[in-house]
Amino acid sequence: MCGLRSLEMRMAPITMVFIITGLAVFTQAMFFLGIGASAEEGKKSPIVPVGYISVIAGIVNLVVGIYVTVVRPLDADPSLLLAGLIGFYGLFFLALGLAEILDMDLRVVGNLAIPTAILPLFWINFFSGSTTFTLILIWWVVTFLAITLTTYGKLQARVLGIILMLTAIFTFFLVPVFLVMGWNLP
Repeated sequence: MCGLRSLEMRMAPITMVFIITGLAVFTQAMFFLGIGASAEEGKKSPIVPVGYISVIAGIVNLVVGIYVTVVRPLDADPSLLLAGLIGFYGLFFLALGLAEILDMDLRVVGNLAIPTAILPLFWINFFSGSTTFTLILIWWVVTFLAITLTTYGKLQARVLGIILMLTAIFTFFLVPVFLVMGWNLP
């Protein structure tokens, strides 16, 4: 049985991560798709509120990661291993949001996306027994590498927008919906 089974029994903190991070990915997707991406006259770029949403998602991820670390005993609950994975994504979204708010060069975020894509693959055994979460982890590799390519001008923003929209729907929103509905994840 994977470490995720015990986690499914106590989904409240991780559900916050899925929903709030999913909303951040969704707003990023909309921006990169060009939907609501033009500023009205006299207003700041729409990337600024998108950045704030990402900062909030990053903070939530980091807080949930710390919560899991503090309240879960290592030997009794494998979900503690999840805290490190959540930390990767928390730092990424915090950095992304700040770069967007402060109008900084996003190539640094693209550089951060490389280890954020690759290193979590070492968690793949954590998800053994769950095809859903294994595929999500692999899809996130594609997503984060697409972010890197986009920040370096090697992938069109709209293509990244499509990838981010698929990521938001299939890896962030559907998982908690399935769990709330009482449906088993394969």
